[in-house]
Amino acid sequence: MTTTNDRQAPVDRRQAIIDAARGLFVTRPYDQVTTSEVAKRAGVAYGLIAHHFEHKRGLYLAVMNQIALEIAAAQTSTPPPGASLVDQLRHALRCHIAYIDDHTEGFIPLMRGALGADPEHQAAVANLRWAGAHRILTALGIGEPVPPALRAAMHGWVGYLDEMLIDRITHADIDVETIVELVTEALLTTLRTVAVIDPTITYPAEAARQIGTPRRI
Repeated sequence: MTTTNDRQAPVDRRQAIIDAARGLFVTRPYDQVTTSEVAKRAGVAYGLIAHHFEHKRGLYLAVMNQIALEIAAAQTSTPPPGASLVDQLRHALRCHIAYIDDHTEGFIPLMRGALGADPEHQAAVANLRWAGAHRILTALGIGEPVPPALRAAMHGWVGYLDEMLIDRITHADIDVETIVELVTEALLTTLRTVAVIDPTITYPAEAARQIGTPRRI
């Protein structure tokens, strides 16, 4: 007799494994999730995990990659026609927050779970966070290599954003627009300040106009 699992296409089984693993990784520390449990939850043979992902870390990275793609899709959704660079940023932030609001059960464990976790877990979360910052720099016309002061500042800004979202989830008493304006102003201040600290950092004319004039420290 042919079962439903037997009729599943290979791509469906792979996605079923990712979905099952994601449900576990966002609720438990990495070390407490076993591949045998993932296979059971996905309803697939244990050997399929090794076939598709080689090992648990490969599976974890596949989960992180899927989350990264989802966040990228949210952040790059089409802004309103004629939106300025700053309004495009606000639009991207609103879409990002909407995504987080739809995945609150996993956001805090994902971010806080990287503290004290193994290096690959830390690197996966760091890459996920930096991808969003890098999209902003690209929109501003900043290419590689990113100057050290700007790189450090953007890492700090992303951490600021994440901590505000964690606070919003934890207390449920702050609205989206408050977060958007706080984070937007923090970014503009950061970009202005970095350009003072490192005069070699310059922004294209339109970006510079919207960022504002740097104030000497």
